[in-house]
Amino acid sequence: MKTIKLFCLPSHAEKKRTSGVDFCRIIQPLEHLNGWTDGEVKIKADVWNIHDKDKADWRKIAKDYDIIYFNYLNQAWGFAAMGCMARKYGRKMVMDIDDDLWDILPDNAAYQVYKKGSEGIKVITSIANEVDYITCTNSYLKNAIAHNTFKHHEFIRVFPNYIDLDLYKYRPRFKNTPQIQLVHFGSSSHFTDLQSEEFNKGIDKILKEYPNVTFKTVGAFIPKYKLRWGARYAHSFGDTDVYRWIKNKFPLVMKETDIFVTPLVDNLYDRCKSSIKFLETSSAKRVGVWQNIRQYQQVVENGKNGFLARTAEDWYKNIKYLIDSPEERKRMGENAFKTVERDWQISSHLDEYGQFFKEVATKKD
Repeated sequence: MKTIKLFCLPSHAEKKRTSGVDFCRIIQPLEHLNGWTDGEVKIKADVWNIHDKDKADWRKIAKDYDIIYFNYLNQAWGFAAMGCMARKYGRKMVMDIDDDLWDILPDNAAYQVYKKGSEGIKVITSIANEVDYITCTNSYLKNAIAHNTFKHHEFIRVFPNYIDLDLYKYRPRFKNTPQIQLVHFGSSSHFTDLQSEEFNKGIDKILKEYPNVTFKTVGAFIPKYKLRWGARYAHSFGDTDVYRWIKNKFPLVMKETDIFVTPLVDNLYDRCKSSIKFLETSSAKRVGVWQNIRQYQQVVENGKNGFLARTAEDWYKNIKYLIDSPEERKRMGENAFKTVERDWQISSHLDEYGQFFKEVATKKD
């Protein structure tokens, strides 16, 4: 039986933290894939230990491995050594891209790096053109990559984000108290989303009607919320290390969550986002109201495992329904968990990854 050896490089990792992008896109799937076999080939996947960063020997790596799998780099020199050695020894390179960097928004922390005409976006585009395959999170992003690079659709493969319920194992008791807390978590890249007009109108109406309701954001802080809603708006910081987030912060956030809310602006950049927040909150059996946009349309069965919202009236009536109906909050939260358990566990999708890397390794140039 042939063994296909993968060297997996989580490009964003630092010694004191592992980013969510690295975890979802490289570390989690490839650690699960290690040892996979279909009877013809076996996958051996080694995830690079960031602590050995200064010891990387690309000549030896290119000699020892069949495929180098990494998420996007924005430094030309970082790719040059790896790419040269991979080509010298006839190895395949696969890059994962999880955002539409060509349409990045000004409020994103990485905007200056990837804005149009920047060195960063030129480097990403050049590397995308050079590698053998690209993986990404959804079909919108696949089309964006094909549009902005020379990479044909055939060489861009969609792998959605999945979840490991053995890792996300916190299942808090159902919370049924007079005080209701709406919660959103996410980085500062959601600053514009949280200030979308329709969402804000809906939340305004809820807070005026229900004095027992508060709204909390974890991660992104919205100053105008504090000015408008005072003590009824709360904020706390998340954690940039995914393992600390899952073990420590996430359980605390879910314990105090009654209803999760996720607004997104319907633009090119946000259409390329994944449904990872649905997977996370559903793992804790918490119900949400989600932007009526494609990535959530694929996982949310409206009125069964959550609600979809687009207009101010949608946000208002759906949140109101869940506030007034604790038994429905519980039912939908449990249904959301069943959805994730049935369809979105990483362990159920290893054949897709395995067959893909088998194709990459065996495809002739």
